Amino acid sequence: MKKAWREAFRRGDELCRGIEGFQRPAIVLAHHDDEISTAGLLQRLGPRTAVVWVTNSDGLYYESALKPAEYSEVRKAEGFRSVALLGIPPEGVTNLDHSEVEIYRRMAWLYAGARTVAEVRPFFQRIRDSVRDALFALRPDAVFTQAWQGGQPEHDLTHFFTMLAVRDLGRETGTPVPLYHLPAYEYTVAIAFRFHPLYRGPRLRLRLTPGELALKLRMTEVYASQAKGFADFRKVFNVVAPLGRPFGGPRTLEELMSVEELGPVPADLDYTRKPHRFDAFTYMFDDFEGTRVTFLRSVRPVVQALLEDGRS
Repeated sequence: MKKAWREAFRRGDELCRGIEGFQRPAIVLAHHDDEISTAGLLQRLGPRTAVVWVTNSDGLYYESALKPAEYSEVRKAEGFRSVALLGIPPEGVTNLDHSEVEIYRRMAWLYAGARTVAEVRPFFQRIRDSVRDALFALRPDAVFTQAWQGGQPEHDLTHFFTMLAVRDLGRETGTPVPLYHLPAYEYTVAIAFRFHPLYRGPRLRLRLTPGELALKLRMTEVYASQAKGFADFRKVFNVVAPLGRPFGGPRTLEELMSVEELGPVPADLDYTRKPHRFDAFTYMFDDFEGTRVTFLRSVRPVVQALLEDGRS
């Protein structure tokens, strides 16, 4: 285990030594606040990094007194302030503004059989096309996005749409664009900001400096709308952390956040195969207004439909 971690840190150091070679890096994220888990990497990539948020982050509006559109504006403003701490100016940010509420509504329809994939396909095609248009406009020479891991459906869809866009860009220019993915969480948050122990792809790890970690923690303070969520995550981590300590796991949340993990997206990743052996472990307890959301019935039909698209 320690040997594997040393190798992961060695690969991370190698990536960081080559970061100056990226002139136009881009990161594609589902939600405003997803950038926090990779804030150390973003600090090293620098202010030249383009940030693309796919959704408008209206999904948790019901936890406030605001309507979805109003809540979305709060989250987007927080996102601007968050990346501004990293030196990324407003012109370096792209909001694609797709509604989480409407994405979840359609995933729930698919699960319940209330709509066919043919009926919802144009909706998801528009999201796929907007990611493609954004990256074609930016012409990045390296792209980072969220990991395909079965923890959150919009994370997985963001990864999938980004992969298609990067593939198309490479085909058009004749130059493959490096694509890296960044783990968020799975099994609710039992595994947070790390790949699953059985993950077989190369792992890269970065150990943040005290200054980098301090700035990362400052970014969490920007998200007043997410204060309860951050507090709940700390409580869950305090329960789960002791299970990993015999294997060298982090003892505190700050220790967890002081290390970031990522890896190159495997070329042979099968997007039609469920990320976990049992579908019940994907998007655990995720639903839309009481209707379950799963990989096999909510996400895979969309993936298969878009893979059949002539441009995909």
